[in-house]
Amino acid sequence: MTHDIGGADVTDTYGAIGVSEGAAVPEGLPEALRRDAATLAERARALGADRVARLPAAGVIVDERVRLKCLVPRCSSYGKNLMCPPAVPAPAEMRVALARYRVALVVQQPIPADATAADEAFAGRTYAEARAAEGGRAEVDGVKRSQLDFAALMTELERAAFGLGYRFAAAFAGGECVLCDECVGQGSGAPCKHPFEARPSAEALGVDLVATAQAAGLDVTFPAGDDARWTGLLLID
Repeated sequence: MTHDIGGADVTDTYGAIGVSEGAAVPEGLPEALRRDAATLAERARALGADRVARLPAAGVIVDERVRLKCLVPRCSSYGKNLMCPPAVPAPAEMRVALARYRVALVVQQPIPADATAADEAFAGRTYAEARAAEGGRAEVDGVKRSQLDFAALMTELERAAFGLGYRFAAAFAGGECVLCDECVGQGSGAPCKHPFEARPSAEALGVDLVATAQAAGLDVTFPAGDDARWTGLLLID
């Protein structure tokens, strides 16, 4: 669910907006695209992100083992949440789509929670299950609020990219979709209650966010500690 990007803040290549150039950007990238990527990074920070790094979309790492971890051990949302496997594109499909994009922004926002307390509160359970258990409700609610905030940030960032003319802009937040207390569920035949806000996580599509963050020039500590952050991805063409 979380990825801890520890260490120093990213290099402030663009000055006040705090963008790391990360991996080498392809030669011949239009100046307008470079400028728009910087504008979107600035927008992400204005919305609450504390670290943003840019890299070529080709540098986003897709690994079938990430999708495997949805099953081993089996995530409680697998086959249930509309934004989770197997109802979302497979890693092979993600690779094909990535080939049509040119730039990716890795976006991060801190999770305001004590790692030990949060681990004890969740103990591998869903939000609803953890809230129903004895103790830890404050930690559970705090993590969920921060996840909802980050999901809103990424949705707004996609909207901003669309407004700049990137009609295929796609944003992916961290963790499974938690917009509803209980998803209508795969196989129910019921439509999503939040079709314009709901997003699969990048991990659900097979994206290795730890390796991708490293490729973008961000330091990574795994497993997550008290410096845990939500990590999302914005793709623009």
